[in-house]
Amino acid sequence: MSPQDPIVPLIEQMVVNAYPSTAPGAALLLVRQGEVLYRRGIGLANLEHQVPMMPDMPFCLASLTKPITATAVLMLVEAGRLALTDSLTDLLPDYPSGMAPITVEHLLTHTSGIPEFSEIPEWWAVHRQEVTVDQLIDLFKHHTHPFAPGTRWSYCNSGYILLGAIIEKVSGKSYRDFLDEHMFSPLGMMHTCYEPIPGRVIPGMVSGYTKTPDAYLHAEYFSTSHFFAAGGLVSTADDLARFCTALCTGNLLTAETLRRMWTPARLPDGTSTRYGCGWWVSTCQGRPVMEHYGIRPGYANQLLVLPDDNILVIVLSNDDGNLNQTEHLAVEMAALSLGNPYQPPACFPFSSDELSHFAGDYTTSEGKHLPVVSEAGQLVLEGTPEERFALQPLSPLEFFFPEIPESRLVFSHKKDRITGFLWSPRRGMPLHARKTE
Repeated sequence: MSPQDPIVPLIEQMVVNAYPSTAPGAALLLVRQGEVLYRRGIGLANLEHQVPMMPDMPFCLASLTKPITATAVLMLVEAGRLALTDSLTDLLPDYPSGMAPITVEHLLTHTSGIPEFSEIPEWWAVHRQEVTVDQLIDLFKHHTHPFAPGTRWSYCNSGYILLGAIIEKVSGKSYRDFLDEHMFSPLGMMHTCYEPIPGRVIPGMVSGYTKTPDAYLHAEYFSTSHFFAAGGLVSTADDLARFCTALCTGNLLTAETLRRMWTPARLPDGTSTRYGCGWWVSTCQGRPVMEHYGIRPGYANQLLVLPDDNILVIVLSNDDGNLNQTEHLAVEMAALSLGNPYQPPACFPFSSDELSHFAGDYTTSEGKHLPVVSEAGQLVLEGTPEERFALQPLSPLEFFFPEIPESRLVFSHKKDRITGFLWSPRRGMPLHARKTE
C-alpha cells in the first residue's frame, strides 16, 4: 500500500466497514499509473479453521473468466486461425444451424440467441455430475433459440462454453493448455489455472460460503466442469492485474484488436448493448470503464479497468451474497482514484405509505419478474436472489441506488397509478418493465 496517498485511509475505512474480521472477506487490489495504492486481504478465507484472508490467495473467478476466454479467441483471430465472421456450424459441424448463421462475434457479444444452459431444467438434474464439453453442449444445443442472432442482447454462458470448444478445435489444444501456453506462463500468472478436476487441491485456495439468516454455509456444490470457458478459472488478484496490464500494454492483443474488444455491439436499430467482446463498457464519474463481474456459489467478484486513466480495481469475495458490495467498493475505489468521489444525493421526502404505492410485481417484455417490495420504510428491487437493490427517492418518480452509484430507476404512471419503470443500470442496457396487477 501507499500510506502517503490520502485516499488510502478512506479506502481502508470502507473496506473495514464492509467486511467483519470473523466472516468471509475479500482480497482487494487498486493500481494507478502502475503503482499499487492498495492491496489487502480482510476477513476469513476459511471459517472452520479461522484462516485469515491474504491478498495473494486464489479464488474461483466465475465470470471473470470471460475476458480471458475472449482474449484467447481474439489471439486466434490475430493469428489468422479464426475470424469473427466465422459461423458456429462451420467450426463445430455437430451444432444445429438454427434460424440464421451464428458467428464467433455473436458468441463473444452475447447476441447469439442461444439459450442459457443454466435455465434449462435438464441441467439442474446433472449439475453435480462431471461432464465433457460435448456433453455440456448437448444439454442446450437442441433447445429453441429465443431470438435470431444479432437481433437482441442476452447474457449467455452457453455462448462462452461454445467459445471454449472453438478454442480447442482451432488450436488443437485443450482450453487449459492453450491458456497456459499462450497467456498464463508467458505472463507469470503462476497461480491461475482452469479448475475442472474434481477434488483437486489448489494451495491456499479460498473457501466459498453462502450466508443464511442463521449462519454461513458451505456453498452449494456444482461440478466445475459445467463452468468451463464461461467461468471455470481460478486466479488471484495479483495474477488478474498481470493479465490486465498485459492487455492494456499490447502484450496480448494489438491496439486495433483491443479497441474492437472494448467497442460495444449494436443491435439493428442502432442501440448499444454496452457489452463488447467479454467486457461490459460503462463509466465511472464520466470516465470510460471496462469491467466484468463474477458470481457463482461461494464467490462474488468485480474487475474494473479505466484504460484512459491507467487505473485497475479488483475485488474478490468468498461470500456469494456480496455481489452488490463488491461492485460498490470497486466503483467507489475507482472514483477516489480519479479524485472525484461520489457524493450521495439528497433524498426526496416520502412516507412509508407513499412508498408502498410503488411496490408490486414488474415484468419485462422477455417475461422476467422484477418485484419491488417495501421494507422498513424503503423500497427494494429484487433482481435475483444474489442481487437485491435498495432504492432511495430523488424525486416523485425517480429513485437512485445507494450501493450502485449512477444507476437510476424511473417509474411511469397514468391517472395516478404506477404502470411500470425504466431501469438504467450503471452497466448494461436499460430495462423496461410494466407493473402487473
